[in-house]
Amino acid sequence: MRALFSILSILILAGCAFVKVNVAGEPGEIKEHVVEGKGRAKIAVVDISGIISLTPFGIDRFSKGPPLVPRLKEELERIIKDDKVVGVVARIDSPGGSVTASDILYHELRRMREKRKIPVVACIMDKGFSGGFYAALAADEIMAHPTSVLGGVGVISFKLTVAELLEKWGIEISTVQSGPLKDFWSPLRQSRPEETALMQAITDRLHGRFLNLLTESRRLSPEAQQAVATGRIFDAGEAMEIGLIDRIGYLEDAVSRIRELAGVAEARVILYRREGGFAGNIYAAGPPLPVELGALERGMEELLSPGFRYQYLP
Repeated sequence: MRALFSILSILILAGCAFVKVNVAGEPGEIKEHVVEGKGRAKIAVVDISGIISLTPFGIDRFSKGPPLVPRLKEELERIIKDDKVVGVVARIDSPGGSVTASDILYHELRRMREKRKIPVVACIMDKGFSGGFYAALAADEIMAHPTSVLGGVGVISFKLTVAELLEKWGIEISTVQSGPLKDFWSPLRQSRPEETALMQAITDRLHGRFLNLLTESRRLSPEAQQAVATGRIFDAGEAMEIGLIDRIGYLEDAVSRIRELAGVAEARVILYRREGGFAGNIYAAGPPLPVELGALERGMEELLSPGFRYQYLP
């Protein structure tokens, strides 16, 4: 039973169970918060943090705010309608997420940039893996902190097969289906060769889409393209050398770069937050949530993506 409990716990924490809980009531309207600067012009900082998903994931189910993609869409619509906003910093700290959600983030950032004709600088914080880096490609420039790790360009699909475990416990699964592929990729049995081949073909095409977008956005040498296509990750220095990013700097450097690109001497730096959301400075990444739940989700992210820490763990 302990093994079954462990499996079910992983599935639930990874967002694979249909659990919807909202203990905070209905979400309120987003409000603009000035965190620094002065003047008529505004520089908006938008946040792309955590696992990229269209639906609530992990502790997001306990938040009164919407998931990442709908929230960012709402903030970008505010920017489109506000002619005082002269530039946008997209602060990114993400291990990636679903293919479609990542593509929507890219599309919405690119749409806002083209509609308003204002500069966008993506600033990668701790990590910008896979879908997080995919979204960054919508920016005019990509900046990374000196200690950032990024890349992981590619597509992955996995499943947890419990067939042997169920057999060991004497549990038999019977299905009635309309076609031989109706139970495609079922965790209740081993995958057939033709199913694996089909999944690989789809994965390759989605990978090709990512690489094509990368080629359009970044001028990489053939050697760099080959290295990036393997799915490996890079520290900021390596990424700068091969052309994955334009600059190395801190978040305030990204804000300064927007001022330079927008041609303004001074500007107010703004965040969009709902009631209860912390907006004290440019590093504020979202509304406060219970510490235990936050640690739980961070632990799951470490299981699903590479992670590096300057931290003592007794």
